[in-house]
Amino acid sequence: MNTEKCPFCGASVKKENLKGHYERVHPKGQRSLGQPQAVIRSGSVFKSHRGRNVLVLSLVVLAVLGGAFLFNSFVANATMKLHWHPHLSATINGNAATIPGQIGIDPQLWHDHSLDQYGIGMAPLHTHDPDGKIHEESNTVRDFTLQEFLAIWGQSVDGSQVLGHPVDPGHRAYIVVDGVQQSPTQTVILHEGEQIQIICGP
Repeated sequence: MNTEKCPFCGASVKKENLKGHYERVHPKGQRSLGQPQAVIRSGSVFKSHRGRNVLVLSLVVLAVLGGAFLFNSFVANATMKLHWHPHLSATINGNAATIPGQIGIDPQLWHDHSLDQYGIGMAPLHTHDPDGKIHEESNTVRDFTLQEFLAIWGQSVDGSQVLGHPVDPGHRAYIVVDGVQQSPTQTVILHEGEQIQIICGP
């Protein structure tokens, strides 16, 4: 007798009755051995999580763009676009006054911070040495004035006081720019190579 074992229940069934046995005894979800099983394909990971993946990709793109913007802003703020060296000297009541080094660098000599956004690690108007050379180093091209430099230094020039020194009786304060006398308004715009003298005298 030509029989085969049922792979599901182990019963011996005649070969010609095997298909009927499957249909009667194992009808749900079972297929005859000769019939190919349907392949159930799961959706791709991307499709099944499309909303989440789109959100993640959007956040990555925003992070990259934000990082690029911050980097470009940092580079722009750290790039010197103006670098000039006017020279300042002062004579007060007949005596030469020292223009100290480290103005706009040393906190003791950096009183006004209103221009800090133009500086590159220090005030945009500063000195390194006590030689009167003003360093204009800015991340923006703009006009800077003597008044702004003096404000950073914490000094002024007026009728009663010049760079922290009282004006002697009978003396007056004035400014000479490249040999031309001006009133002590301090609105002198600083330029490359400019020679500025602050004078307090008769």
